[in-house]
Order: sequence, then C-alpha cells, then structure tokens
Amino acid sequence: MPDYVAYRKSISNELIDIKDRVRNFIDGSHPPEEGRYKEIILSECLQNHLPANVRVGTGFILNRYNQKSHQVDIIVYRNDYPLLFQKGNFIIAPEEAVLGIIEVKTTLDRHNLRKTVDHATENGKVVNHPIFNGIFSYDYGFGEDIRKSRCLENSLKNSHGGVNYLCFGPNYFIMYWNAYKDGRERDQYRIYKIEKLAFGYFIGNLAEDVYNDTVSEQVPETLANVLYPIENTKEAYCEHVINCQNSP
Repeated sequence: MPDYVAYRKSISNELIDIKDRVRNFIDGSHPPEEGRYKEIILSECLQNHLPANVRVGTGFILNRYNQKSHQVDIIVYRNDYPLLFQKGNFIIAPEEAVLGIIEVKTTLDRHNLRKTVDHATENGKVVNHPIFNGIFSYDYGFGEDIRKSRCLENSLKNSHGGVNYLCFGPNYFIMYWNAYKDGRERDQYRIYKIEKLAFGYFIGNLAEDVYNDTVSEQVPETLANVLYPIENTKEAYCEHVINCQNSP
C-alpha cells in the first residue's frame, strides 16, 4: 500500500533542503535575494502540483474597478484568460484569472505577522470572488506554543477569513472555516500541529481549491487520499481554535 504520509512529508524535507542550499553560500547576507529565491522554490513546487491549465507567477492584480493590489509574491492564475501584461513570470493579471495568492516569508513572528496578514487581506479584497489566500512561512518565531500568541489571534481576527490558509514552518497549519459539512455557519481559524505535513497540507488545499474552481466538482477520492493522508482527518491534531465572532 502506498505510504502517502511519507510522500507528503518528503515535500517539507525537499523545500527545506533546497532553500538551505542558498543559505550555505550567501549566509543570509543578501536578504532580498534570499527571499526571492525562496519564492521561486515554492513557485516551482506549486507548479508541479497544479494542472496544466493553471500557471504561477508574481506581480500585480487589477480588478474591474481599476483597483490594483500591492505586489503579490505568488499569483496562481488560469492560463486560458489573457493577461494584462507578462514578462517572464512577472504578470499583471485581471481579477477574473486569479485562483489564488500567496505571501512567502522566511520567518513569521510578532514583528512581521500583523503587517503580513494585513497585506494579504488587502490583496484579497481586490479580487471580487472567493480565492485561496495563503501565507507560507518556512519557519516561525513564536517559540514552541503559537497557541498563546495574542499577536496571531488578533491578526487573524482582524483578517476575519480574508487570509484563509497559513503554514508556520513544516509543523503548524492554520485554516479558516466558515461552514460545517451540514451547512451550519462556522466562523473560526483552527490551528493544527501536524509534524512535517504543514507544507503538504497547504499545497494540498491549494490544489483542491484550484480543482474545484476549474472543474466545478469535488476532487476524486484517489487524489484526496494523496493530498490529505492523515487517517481519520487532521481534526484529531487540532490544538487551538480562534473564534472570529464579533470581530470587525
């Protein structure tokens, strides 16, 4: 029987191994270049997990009201829509083409978390339809227990579902839920501690969202087994819930 858990963990190992190779050469002395390299690493990994009719780039989004996003680290878009501008992987995309946006950070901590969440939330508002809006961090700076971070709780409550997927290093995955399977409303972020699987679940949820948006149906069971390999689902690994009721 295939070992899907080991396969998904290998994604975390691969991303960490590749990003550390540049650090071995430049020793953190050129942060902008190192940060861009980490965006490229993740972009290439995402492209390998997405269908052929979906592409990954970086740049800006323009909507029907002529509102422009801040620069977006990673834009996931349909390639059957014309772009407004493209040069290499730099694009200016119309909102209609956008399936997802991702902010990429080397480390998230109390010094940059609020700004990063606000930035991603504002970018998401430029797109006038539901999208995957994620923050991907290779590491986190909250110590061992991010559940006690008031900065994290306040930042997510302020976003209120605008940012809907986050990973803090390879072990912590956060997801916004707005409904139960039976249709009842739910308004909360759930924090999961899933060793070496956070990267895989972040990418898996992107792949599922893209599949749902482009095919207009749920992912087949075979694919779901690969994307979400934890037996009896990840809910057994939920360590904390942030409720957003009465948040702005």
